[in-house]
Amino acid sequence: MPNIDSPQEIVKEIRITRCPVPTAASLALDLGLLDQELEKSGCTAAELTRDTRQALPDAHFNHTLPFLVREGGNIPALWARSTGSDTRLIGLSWVDEYQAILTLPDSDIQGPGDLRGKRIGIPRHRYLEIDFRAAQALRGFHNALSLANLTLDDVNITHLEAAREGRRDSWNTEIEALQRREIDAVFVKGATGLEVARTVGLKEVIELGFHPDPLVRVNNGVPRTVTVDTALTEQEHVVEQILTSLLRAADWSKDHPEDFIRVVTKETGASSEYVASAYRNISLRPSLREDYLKALEAQSRFLFEHGFLPNPVNVWDWILQEPLAAAEQNIAKGVSLT
Repeated sequence: MPNIDSPQEIVKEIRITRCPVPTAASLALDLGLLDQELEKSGCTAAELTRDTRQALPDAHFNHTLPFLVREGGNIPALWARSTGSDTRLIGLSWVDEYQAILTLPDSDIQGPGDLRGKRIGIPRHRYLEIDFRAAQALRGFHNALSLANLTLDDVNITHLEAAREGRRDSWNTEIEALQRREIDAVFVKGATGLEVARTVGLKEVIELGFHPDPLVRVNNGVPRTVTVDTALTEQEHVVEQILTSLLRAADWSKDHPEDFIRVVTKETGASSEYVASAYRNISLRPSLREDYLKALEAQSRFLFEHGFLPNPVNVWDWILQEPLAAAEQNIAKGVSLT
């Protein structure tokens, strides 16, 4: 029997999950940095996606698995917090990524103002507990319309039912509807979104991901969240060691751009040329910067106002700052460097 008065003996394995996008977690796993740090606590890490049991992959969205660490899109993380999952926000990263509104080459839509009265395609994955694809598409159109002083009330929202068997990161549902002329415009993002835009030969109405106003770039992937099961924060040094490995991986990526592209290409499934073009101004380092937090707060407010969160999320009450501060000190002192 473990001694409940000794938290260090309770957890011997954490679970870690991340989205198929650029994350410090994917690099820390690929380079073995996470294992190196956790060895100091006699702990190991198991990747959630390698377990085929349905309840475990679902934890990537609902964050209900004990001792889980998640890095990825903010919509599932905010939704899990909103529905009562006991999590803490321990870091945010900001990786500008390709985000665009697309239409057919012969469309009369030339800019965001021309979307007035048009049919915008919103893919619906109703079998998911949180339909993050619908939420991110709606947010993308909201951001584009705001640049023309328009709102979602100025367009016709067309819901597109996505097949359960399809990949969650596939754009087939909305692109095929666009090609059938059932809708007039779609939202895509990331390396896979850029790849489909180029290979299908669609026209960009506007590219949002590198807009000079950071708030126009805010969506599911900007900023990305690093969250943990609250029970894990009670384990002495473990969360600090996890964050130290993420900081080390982020620092490593700056000096190894080709290896970074290799890892992200494997994660996304897109070709390396699109990975290199789709992600810029890369900062994989977990941070709790005030501007990142304000961006997340704006995202949380948008999601609640549009019915994607059952309850509002107070971002500031969600934060746990101490582990990141300790990890930063480790890096600064060279304690964890090999």
